[in-house]
Amino acid sequence: MKKFITLLLAILLIVPVQSIFATTPQDGIYQGKGSGIGGDVVVSVTVVNGQIDAIEIESHNETPGLSDPAFKEIPERIIAKQSLEVDNITGATITADAIKEAVGNALSMAAGISLEEEEVTLPFEQADVLVVGGGMAGLNAAYEAARLGANVILFEQNPRVGGSALYAGGTLSGAGTKVQEENDIIDTPDKFFADIERLGKGIFIPELTRYHVENAAEAIDWYDSIGVDFGDRQLHQPAVYEAFGTLREIRVQGGAKTIVQKLEELLQEKIAEGKLALLLDTKVVDIVLEDEAVVGVVVEEKDGTLTTYYAKSTILATGGYGHNAEWVERYNFKNSRTDAPAFASGDGYDFAEKAGAQFSNMQYLPAYPGAVPVNDGTYAKTMVANTTKYPGAIWVNLNGERMIDEIDCSPDPKQTVWATAPENYVYIIIDENMRKANPPILSYGAGFAMKPDTDWVRFNEEILKGDVVFKGETIEELAANAGIDQKGLAETVKKYNSFVKDGKDLDFGRVNSLIEFGEGPFYAVKTVPYLMLTKGGPLMDTNAQILNKAGQPIEGLYQCGELVGGANIGGAASIGGLANTICVVWGKTAARSAVEFSLAK
Repeated sequence: MKKFITLLLAILLIVPVQSIFATTPQDGIYQGKGSGIGGDVVVSVTVVNGQIDAIEIESHNETPGLSDPAFKEIPERIIAKQSLEVDNITGATITADAIKEAVGNALSMAAGISLEEEEVTLPFEQADVLVVGGGMAGLNAAYEAARLGANVILFEQNPRVGGSALYAGGTLSGAGTKVQEENDIIDTPDKFFADIERLGKGIFIPELTRYHVENAAEAIDWYDSIGVDFGDRQLHQPAVYEAFGTLREIRVQGGAKTIVQKLEELLQEKIAEGKLALLLDTKVVDIVLEDEAVVGVVVEEKDGTLTTYYAKSTILATGGYGHNAEWVERYNFKNSRTDAPAFASGDGYDFAEKAGAQFSNMQYLPAYPGAVPVNDGTYAKTMVANTTKYPGAIWVNLNGERMIDEIDCSPDPKQTVWATAPENYVYIIIDENMRKANPPILSYGAGFAMKPDTDWVRFNEEILKGDVVFKGETIEELAANAGIDQKGLAETVKKYNSFVKDGKDLDFGRVNSLIEFGEGPFYAVKTVPYLMLTKGGPLMDTNAQILNKAGQPIEGLYQCGELVGGANIGGAASIGGLANTICVVWGKTAARSAVEFSLAK
């Protein structure tokens, strides 16, 4: 029978080391691991006289630059305080938690306590519903199914639940919420639907969108009822995303991880009632089909053995495919980088495909321009031309051709340039005078925690490597070094310089930052798109049941969360709060449908 993870690690994160164990940790060197964004973080902990003497980072796959402060400061803080209750590092919370988890794991062994999973019999003989993935959507689905009376097994491949929500923002959007009523804002699902029609560019699926907007307010009000903190209980227009016609964005204090905490509390109630089994560190590797119906899943144990779990219904809540290069290349980009965590591996897409699913809007993936594909051995964005609209710069493709007004283009056309360029390579071209007159063009790290280059140090380092930043004394030499068509780039620069002299860009109408390319050296920064959330997914009906290629429901197979596909609900619009709200609306819907099917048979 599958093993259950103990709660010791959670305790370790909040209790001083000296008070955790009945016996003093024994002197020696102990190894432990924790779960980071990029995978396992492995540490060795040296115990001397029952105290933590040293912590060494043995291995990790976290984002270089961004994670460095956590690896330096968290061990120092733990040693100084002799406790795992230390402050995290801003911008590297998940990495910091992984270090603490790994140290706690090691300390448990030092105290003679095994963190090996404990053999426990399932609280029921037969599961009714299996939920694959313990992110926000999976937590909603598992709790709702157990609340409705089903016997539920929740599988999570990481040592803790939460998934991407652990480091995601906490916005929600619905029409007709209690918070709107409190603020005298009149809103309806029809208005919400009209906003998506206005912003979605016809990509969304009307019946799914209609269902979502009609159920979003109830779902958000439920979060309110269980104590999710809505802060000042004011409504907002999205600061980054496209604006609604009506104020309806609610901001959760502390981000999405605080929602996860509330859902965890509810899960514990169902675990105590014997209606829910939570299996952490459990990787689902396959689904089981019988007569084209999904009847179970296969999990791989740590020793490599395979165990099959059967149930009438299976809910996929596995997240997106942002960290799966094969899926990204199949539907979106030949070359790209990602900020998606390592566990966004597209497993649910593989399972749905095996079951014969029809996919929808997979071609739509809004990726951000400007990732510098540093060859560091990881599939992660580690550096970015944060200022793609660099003063004086032009953007060219592999043929040396300009594609757009580089300075005054709006986000959508800008994204299109990177999405449609040959091989998805866009080169930012500058000369020495532009470089001297402006700040460094590069930043490094990930997401919103980017750090600017200092004194062009990283820029110069990459020139020497010759992978992503290139230099040439002439335009022709630059093109040769960068792999750009020499004749094409030379003609483009010559033509562009003539536009500058005449004060009129006859190709793209650029009027700002028209600066002539002068004497060398010249520089090129190779960039590709980078992505976070994926937006396509298996086609489903309003019961959250996945459909096959003939448009018929696949028996026993349901979905929720990022796998649903934000483009299927919100179209091409980047709508604040949509992704988080999808997790609760469709998590609950999938659970209700799965339970109704399972308990009726």
